[in-house]
Amino acid sequence: MSESLRRGVELLEALRTADAGLGVRELAARVGLPKSTVARLLKTLDDCQLASQDQATRRYRLGPRTLALGAAYQAGLDLRRIAVGPMRRLRDLTGETVGLSVALGAERMFIEEVQSVSELRTTSELGHPYPIWAGAPGRVLVAGMAAEQRATALADAGPDAWRMATPPSPDGLGALLERIRADGYATASNESVPGVSAVAAPVHDFAGTVVAALSISGPSGRFTDAARHDALPELFATARTITAALGGTGH
Repeated sequence: MSESLRRGVELLEALRTADAGLGVRELAARVGLPKSTVARLLKTLDDCQLASQDQATRRYRLGPRTLALGAAYQAGLDLRRIAVGPMRRLRDLTGETVGLSVALGAERMFIEEVQSVSELRTTSELGHPYPIWAGAPGRVLVAGMAAEQRATALADAGPDAWRMATPPSPDGLGALLERIRADGYATASNESVPGVSAVAAPVHDFAGTVVAALSISGPSGRFTDAARHDALPELFATARTITAALGGTGH
């Protein structure tokens, strides 16, 4: 990378973290460059619409072209393509099946799965609809929804959403979702599929929205409470890796 390009990127990064904008003097102090150099680089960035100066305050912010570039990057992302490599590594580390689920209204479905190599393993049909609440991935997706979206999804799901699970009271539901958000994961055993246990964690996009649930599942006799707990560090690390690839920072 050329020195001028590297310095320009440093200026853009400084502007990214300054909601109120920055003046030339402040930018020079942040990146450790002479004011004359910063002013020259800012003029080039302004000409390219990568930076924009407020004529009233003389402070600089990111320019409109950065939004277009960011939108183009987001549009080019393929969640399945990004996730499958980290999912394979997670499968290899845990020995169990790893899945990626998304919400679709009152339902959820697996969009990718990396199966365990064990003869006794869990499998899911990609695209098969499950009630939104059922199973660990569903819990994570519901916990990540905004209140209005969550209420609509659960109302539309109907009684089948509570398959093999005791519906909590409204107060109990709120407490359970709060615990899932605080803990960063959900578990389930013998719910969506009898004899199968799972643990799931959220995947976030660049805006911090939960866009998917990453899960590990296995036969309940092998993937016990203790085994699910032991798998959490690798589950969290993999969810963070996918989140970072989507431009997010995780929670």
